[in-house]
Amino acid sequence: MIKTLSNGVSGMRAQQFKMDIIGNNIANVQTVGYKRSKANFSEVVRQAIGDQGIPAADNPRPAEGSGVQVISVHRVLNQGDLLETNRPLDLSIDGVGYFKVISSDDREYYTRDGSFNINNEGEIVTSGGYRLETDFILEEGIRSFSVDPKGVVRVIESDGTEQEVGIIELYTFPAPAALLSEGNNLFSENEFSGEAVSSEAGEEGVGFIRQGFLENSNVDLTQEMVSMIEAQRAYSLNARTIQTADQMWSQANNLRK
Repeated sequence: MIKTLSNGVSGMRAQQFKMDIIGNNIANVQTVGYKRSKANFSEVVRQAIGDQGIPAADNPRPAEGSGVQVISVHRVLNQGDLLETNRPLDLSIDGVGYFKVISSDDREYYTRDGSFNINNEGEIVTSGGYRLETDFILEEGIRSFSVDPKGVVRVIESDGTEQEVGIIELYTFPAPAALLSEGNNLFSENEFSGEAVSSEAGEEGVGFIRQGFLENSNVDLTQEMVSMIEAQRAYSLNARTIQTADQMWSQANNLRK
């Protein structure tokens, strides 16, 4: 019965963790460029029970599991739908890749959230003030600018002349699912993701840049609700297992000769 209690508790903990992940996915269903997360489970080591004796079956020492545990949280990198905004500063990545942005203390981060703005210095920045890595600034007097699918930026001056001013590069990783989440839709590289590799958009399997579009979250609300119901049912069954074991234990303690 103690084993049953332990197994039930481990199952409840695992399903509660799964519910937390599902809740975070649902909360970010409208977050630009968000990638849903998924919990991966594994069975805790199985143990043989029963004493060695005259075998009454082919397996006289049956194995019993010791519960379940969460072994990892996997980030699903499927492409989200592209939403047309017709806003020049909205950029999305159609395919593989990340924008590199730089904080005020020169720390490097990566994101797929392309809802940019222009600050007072003419730099393209995120809503949080992180500067997009570029080799140009958009000076005053520019009538408009454009970004082609290859990331080439062109501006139209006040006199109507067009000029190419720079390029926006994208970055890829050997294991992008292992990027470290830093909050605010930002990620940083680590030993598991590998080092960032800069590439021109549209080259060597890297995605294209779409101006005037934003990438929606890849969270499927219907799928998340189904997963939530499954987790709730599993949690309830594990709780019932604990309740049954507790009742059996109580009856065994109250036995009278």
